[in-house]
Amino acid sequence: MQAITLTTKNNINIQGYWFTPKEVGKKPIKGKVVIASAMGVAQAYYQPIAHWLTEQGYSVLTFDCSGMAQSKDKHLKEYQNNIIDWATQDYSAALQFMLNTDSASPIYWLGHSLGGQVFPLVDNIEQVSKVITVSSGTGYWKHNAPALRRKAPFFWYFIMPIATSLFGYFPGKKIGMVGDLPKQVIYQWRRWCLHPEYCVGVESESVKTKFQQINVPLVSISFTDDEMLSLTNMHDLHALFGIENKELKNVHPSDVGEKRIGHLGFFREKFKDNLWPRLLLNELQ
Repeated sequence: MQAITLTTKNNINIQGYWFTPKEVGKKPIKGKVVIASAMGVAQAYYQPIAHWLTEQGYSVLTFDCSGMAQSKDKHLKEYQNNIIDWATQDYSAALQFMLNTDSASPIYWLGHSLGGQVFPLVDNIEQVSKVITVSSGTGYWKHNAPALRRKAPFFWYFIMPIATSLFGYFPGKKIGMVGDLPKQVIYQWRRWCLHPEYCVGVESESVKTKFQQINVPLVSISFTDDEMLSLTNMHDLHALFGIENKELKNVHPSDVGEKRIGHLGFFREKFKDNLWPRLLLNELQ
């Protein structure tokens, strides 16, 4: 595991980690995997699966977007970036790093939640061999999982705007929701989650066009016990992508011998012997 610095097109530095197999040089790399985090989740959360993937013969890149975790170098209220900036700048810098590496092996985009929502906006995304998303849906509040749907109006119309106004950023850690986020990120996400077509219904025509014209193999993995997103959210997101080769796999925990997986669970190390080989490894080929 090597700490690296990625520089975006607008000359912002973000921090990442580059994981490579121990036997590199003796055996060819099977592939390269970019892990794009869920909203408010630090790259450290994905280290277990990154290490596991290196044991399977893959190189892996994790990174924190500007203002998040190790890519935060000033007070969060000073950040003016939004989600589109993360996709077009930070995500694009991560993929460019992969494209610049020596190995000619295939590149895979592994996006968790948000990381699997906005990949059409990433520069050169069609150069990857496949996009694999985990627990990625639109976030439209009326289609959220029941427990979250009941809370969503109070959150979006009361808690979020008041807390963000008071602190100058969204203090998610203080109130136990999502995580700390830049002001522009949470307000943009609010607009998306209040619209049936999510980002495509809110942003510019160019964003909609990129979603419609994207054409890279896509496999989306979702779980029936996701406490945030419903299967409808997943289908809604899939419908936004103009991809010919796309598949949605909705997995019940009992199908893989588990009682609980949820929105964040897939990446926990306890699943390295069953979920990761069964649901992920087969897609990396």
